Amino acid sequence: MNTTKRIVTPGELITDKRKKLGDHIYIRENKIYSGVLGILNETDDYVSVVALNGPYLPRIGDGIIGVVKNVTQVGYVIDIKTNQDCFFPKSLLTKELVKGQVLFARIKSADDSVDLENINILPKGNLLSVSSVKVPRIIGKNESMLNILKNNTDSNILVGKNGWIWYVSKNPALLENAINLIINNSQKSNLTNTIEEYLKKIKG
Repeated sequence: MNTTKRIVTPGELITDKRKKLGDHIYIRENKIYSGVLGILNETDDYVSVVALNGPYLPRIGDGIIGVVKNVTQVGYVIDIKTNQDCFFPKSLLTKELVKGQVLFARIKSADDSVDLENINILPKGNLLSVSSVKVPRIIGKNESMLNILKNNTDSNILVGKNGWIWYVSKNPALLENAINLIINNSQKSNLTNTIEEYLKKIKG
């Protein structure tokens, strides 16, 4: 049976025990607090909060999906679902890109501007936009949820940390329904098993 996980608010005290810190957590006077409105994820030695809302904040090493928004003489303007577009020089690519092309890349730096590296052109497929804060639930622990989605919908899926999902699927409607179920029930525990049971039931 699903149970609802604890929702915490910004500044709410979580624990005064020493634990390894994950995302959206801060320490004050040896006590651990939540930095955002979100879902508490806590074990005996670890604590983090999964934010319920908010924009994508680029972090070095993140694998993201981008779309070529414009082509200039010297480079490409790439939409990566942040407040500002990213510019990538033509001189750093051996193949020319075209407007609308979908890419997978990694965040190289994210200071005043976002720089990308390891750019790969994705084949023709579908692009689905979700809130970036829901991405960890769609991927699951050790990609458990992602593998269930792939195996039970006959899909090839690539999830960007910025909230874009590229996919090719033999059951696109079933896949999108499952993803929407994950998004709408992200606060519930045992969600991976729930989604697997749903998909197997639909498939008969």
